[in-house]
Amino acid sequence: MLMFYIQAMFYKTSSEKFAIFAEGDTGEIYKVPLEVPETPCYPLGISTNISRPVAVDYDPVEGKIYWTDVTLELVARAFLNGSSVEVIAHSDVKIPGGLALDYAGRNIYWTDEGTSRIEVARLDGSSRRSLITTNIIDPRAILLDIGER
Repeated sequence: MLMFYIQAMFYKTSSEKFAIFAEGDTGEIYKVPLEVPETPCYPLGISTNISRPVAVDYDPVEGKIYWTDVTLELVARAFLNGSSVEVIAHSDVKIPGGLALDYAGRNIYWTDEGTSRIEVARLDGSSRRSLITTNIIDPRAILLDIGER
């Protein structure tokens, strides 16, 4: 399953345009530069807390990639060079599928098929809480409209 995210022009960390996607079968997250046609993509080199990434998103403020991993049952983050891997959520995470960042509000949202919940936390994993816990079956993907700020 390929999940794409296209970075807009954010000048706080970079003006580089790129796409990122998770390749669950190989257990890697790839970055594809968009400035030059037919530029090859390359894996980010994340070597810990990654086995089968499903969803990815990017925080242009801190320059970090976030992902869900259905095998390791976690939500994690790291810099684009693969360094400083941190687990954001692991406790009571079963099948985390979808992921979306509100980089302006500094929140992360994710879906969990295994617990039938949609959850939110601060980008560092603090203040975690369940947003939706009833009348929801197998949530998979999530998208935020953070609007103009």
